[in-house]
Amino acid sequence: MKRITWTIVAFCLLLAKPVAGQEAKPNSTLINNVQIFDGRNVIASSGAVRIEDDRIAQVSSTQLEPLLGEMVIDGKGRFLMPGLIDAHVHVSWAFPFSKADQANESYVTAGAVANASAMLKRGFTTVRDTAGTDYGLAMAIDDGVVQGPRIIFTGRSISQTGGHADHRKINEKPSNSLIHGFGSTIADGEAEVIKAAREELRRGAYFIKIHAGGGVSSPTDPLHSVQYSFEEMQAAVQTAADRGTYVAAHAYTPESISRALNAGVKTIEHGNMIDKKTAELAARKGAFVVPNLITYWAMDKAPGMPPYIKAKNKTALDAMTDALKLLKEAGVKIAFGTDLIANMHPLQNQEFLLRTQAFTPLEILRQATSVNASLIALSGRNNPYGKLGVIEAGAVADIILIDGNPLENMTLMSKPETAFSLIMKDGKIVK
Repeated sequence: MKRITWTIVAFCLLLAKPVAGQEAKPNSTLINNVQIFDGRNVIASSGAVRIEDDRIAQVSSTQLEPLLGEMVIDGKGRFLMPGLIDAHVHVSWAFPFSKADQANESYVTAGAVANASAMLKRGFTTVRDTAGTDYGLAMAIDDGVVQGPRIIFTGRSISQTGGHADHRKINEKPSNSLIHGFGSTIADGEAEVIKAAREELRRGAYFIKIHAGGGVSSPTDPLHSVQYSFEEMQAAVQTAADRGTYVAAHAYTPESISRALNAGVKTIEHGNMIDKKTAELAARKGAFVVPNLITYWAMDKAPGMPPYIKAKNKTALDAMTDALKLLKEAGVKIAFGTDLIANMHPLQNQEFLLRTQAFTPLEILRQATSVNASLIALSGRNNPYGKLGVIEAGAVADIILIDGNPLENMTLMSKPETAFSLIMKDGKIVK
């Protein structure tokens, strides 16, 4: 009788705790012995993450026993975090300014492919492209034709005549074509704005981007200019909402930002010259602001810039530090974006260092993971991907392993080539 009792007890113990020898599912990977930052907080000092196919299957605060046939990675105490998300990029604007008048579609595509691959190897597994890239490159990446981050794209941005995305020089004649400059559409009046927005949504855009104010690189509009009427902005917002998505607005000044927010725009791109009152409005509206530092820093140092770009860029750069502090004090949802163009893309990870002037390391890592994931989720039914920017069961298996703790040394985030020992996208090892 005693022998039977002990047999039953042993059998129950076997059921309660899987042991080595239990067969793993195909394409199962276990990463053991890691500090885990889940996109919000550090949740383990020596934990484990199990990946099955392209999803995270299990997250543990302690190490796990490997399953039979499972690939096991010893993290050796490294820092594990979600893949990075950049919420404001121009993947296809990878050509130098000197080639702008010569770059045709094949030249632009060749540069975009190389740029996308480099972004992924810098740890960015998802990017939000805010003008220039369309479904072609995004689909090629999803289908495995080329390597790169998944791309949440707007297609062509929408600008008024003489607005930030109208790159015609002052001596150019009017044109019947609505396509002007790099990745932009010109639309004036509510009807044209609606048509332009519908066209980008037809071409697969995840969201709509309008230009609500002046910009640095455009030749004919000053930074202080307010662009698009309230009614034109509302037309874009309603068109996007009918498709289950939202509108983002390029805007620097309080006037352009407040008009956009009151019209229903959900994300403000840049926001360099925002004031306290407008920052508080953004917080009340629950809007995201996507500031960028590295692009203005890089353009300030770049040789050969036209004088009008140099002057406007300096104004935007000087205003940015105060803007970050105002946004933080107001409790605005602040996203992580870089906005690099031309041959400046290799500086992408330097954005982490520049943000330390206003944010803690924890705040910056949240911005580049879970906060940006929340922003991307605004595209609603347009977004075919699963849960991004977090380490939790059911989330997409985008993972980085870092040699050292960036919460103690943010410099690590600026050196992906040496500090990132593992980069994984969709459960597949990139590095």
